[in-house]
Amino acid sequence: MAGNRAVYEDALRQGAARAWEQRWEEAIAAYQQALAEFPDEPDALSGLGLALAGAGRVEEALPVLQRAADLAQENPVLREQVAQVLERLGRLEEAAQSYLQAADLYLHQQASGLAVERWKDALRVDPSCIPAHVNLLRVYVGQGKHHEAISEYLALATLYRDRGETEKAMELCQYALKLDPRHPDVLALLDALRYGVPTTVGTGPLAELFPEERPEAPSEGGNPVETARRAALAQLAEVVFEEAPPHTGPLILRPLSKREIDTLISRGIDAQERGDIDEAIACYEEVLRGGVIEPAVNFNLGLLYQQKLQFEEAIAQFQQSVSSPQYRLGSFFALGECYRALGRIDEALTHFLEVLKIVDLSTVRQDQADDLIRLYDELAHTYAARGEREQAVEFINTLISFLSAKGWEDKVLQARQRLDLLSREGPVMSLAEMLTVPGSERVIQSIGLAQEYLRRNMPRAAMDELMIALERAPALLPVHRQIGETLVAMGRTEQAVGKFLAIADTYRVRGNFSQAVAMYERVLRLAPMNITARLKLIDLLVSLGEIDRALEHYLALGDAYYQMAQLDQAREKYNEALQLAPRGSPERRWEVKFLHRIGDIDLQRVEWRRAMSVYERIRDLAPDDEKARFTLMDLYERMGRPDRALAELDGLLQHYMQAGKAQKAVSILEKLVQEKPDGIPLRARLAQLYLNTGRREDALRELDILGDLQLQAGKVKDAIATVQVILRLRPPNAEAYRQLLEQLQAGQIPG
Repeated sequence: MAGNRAVYEDALRQGAARAWEQRWEEAIAAYQQALAEFPDEPDALSGLGLALAGAGRVEEALPVLQRAADLAQENPVLREQVAQVLERLGRLEEAAQSYLQAADLYLHQQASGLAVERWKDALRVDPSCIPAHVNLLRVYVGQGKHHEAISEYLALATLYRDRGETEKAMELCQYALKLDPRHPDVLALLDALRYGVPTTVGTGPLAELFPEERPEAPSEGGNPVETARRAALAQLAEVVFEEAPPHTGPLILRPLSKREIDTLISRGIDAQERGDIDEAIACYEEVLRGGVIEPAVNFNLGLLYQQKLQFEEAIAQFQQSVSSPQYRLGSFFALGECYRALGRIDEALTHFLEVLKIVDLSTVRQDQADDLIRLYDELAHTYAARGEREQAVEFINTLISFLSAKGWEDKVLQARQRLDLLSREGPVMSLAEMLTVPGSERVIQSIGLAQEYLRRNMPRAAMDELMIALERAPALLPVHRQIGETLVAMGRTEQAVGKFLAIADTYRVRGNFSQAVAMYERVLRLAPMNITARLKLIDLLVSLGEIDRALEHYLALGDAYYQMAQLDQAREKYNEALQLAPRGSPERRWEVKFLHRIGDIDLQRVEWRRAMSVYERIRDLAPDDEKARFTLMDLYERMGRPDRALAELDGLLQHYMQAGKAQKAVSILEKLVQEKPDGIPLRARLAQLYLNTGRREDALRELDILGDLQLQAGKVKDAIATVQVILRLRPPNAEAYRQLLEQLQAGQIPG
């Protein structure tokens, strides 16, 4: 028998309204009433299921939502709701399957974006869900998102490896390498799979799943010197074919014709490529003696001298080519090699650091550049100050190995991505930090993997990976920083604070002050009341000349003590800051800020004379500080010195008048008169100020009130003077005021 549609609709509306208000039991009752009329309505079933879940009755909600989804099989939202309830019940594999079903329905409705989100949900609850990985992979490949696609290839390969299906895992790695032949994670996984011969691609059972991708042409390998050498040879070849003669400077011998220059350069290039070093040197030297200015010649000649082990001559040529942007990186690298060969490690280190700085600067945003330059300056200073020859040599060897490896440019970018994720809570980190230990490339990969685990809310797996990295590089601070961030994600804040403090102290000892500051500030964001970190940070900032930042933390430190009701310690820190305040930026008015806090403490302790001295000092420093003036006025009143209170008010008013802020002065007086309407001195000053600013009517009103107050106070002479002033202003009722004046002068006081 059909139900009552009106009753159903009304109950449905009531259920939705109660659910919106989170009045779950009432919502449940309303939806049950709706279902009593029409038991198979998906909307009512869905509403009931969600209300039951909202009330915490999740087990009861599941069959209701499943029935709704079965009745409306084309509705992906209902499948999502089932998945969410399964997730709450901890039935994660079933939840993943339900998310997959929702994704398929979204695909059929051409809502591919929502389908992608549901596949991601499936992986969130069950990272081993292969269909979700496969579907995301198809999307990423189709959209040309190679980075994301490779991540999915790696995830699938790892899953197949764990299932013992090594052949499938290797096949997936081969597909991934088609997108990026130098991808370190893919290569590392292939190494782990221990294959002995190349796997045939495109013939296995997975070939139907993934489209054929044409491999990208790999870039030419080689370190910066090799790259610059190829560029220099190409540049010289262009010079030969140019019609205009090359640029020349002051001539030492006779000038060379364009034909002679072209001949010498051509012979030099040919000799260099044939390995005839002496012939090439002779040709290039003659070009330079002819006054030709060409950095490509200097660079090539430097390389030839270096091959002949004539390092001093090579250095002279590289010092010429280093000024050219095209050869700057290669020249610094070659200079480092030459100085190293001569045993001049400090100079070699300086030039290799320049190489790394140039490489690193090319990977960061413009707003990060200054911080990065500062880090490299600190690093160079640290090595120079300590004279640690072994560490410098080790660093140089690591850097040369890194920059000589195939695909080092890609590895630099990957390392930068890892470092930027790690330094989200502070200034940019330098690539040099990662290269201070051998095998740093694998450590970078471990940090990246840990970051990915954290992104997927798998902190324990992240910590396990970081422990492995720590075994490889126990002194590498970026690993420790990632451990700290992982502890934060795990809710172990106190341990994270201890870790970050230890890192900050280590950075400080090493002379890496920028990073030390960043780590102390990271601690304080996690634990603002950590006094130890705040004190260390203040000391470091003062030593670095960062006075304003130090004073900001002094302010926070004193406030922390204040909040803990440790007023003596708070006052002590504010007083310490006062000694430093004159070195801060004048526009920040640091002394005034700290004095106000000290004065506030004295007021709380009812130490009025002490507070009075503080606020008098503030007034002298900042004559326009109303709070100080008003506090002084109040203190003088309390101390029985109303004359001093009025003098303080007059000083403030005079300051504003002289500064051309008459309206400000008027506003202050009006407010004071409103607070103390019977204050005769205040009324008198307000009336005078109205006169001074041309507000005659307002002045007359105030003078009239003033006269009444004076009479009430028995100050007849003052009242007579006030009436005389009023008469000089020619009020409309002047006759009445004349009569009043005559009465007062005759000794008759109006009743």
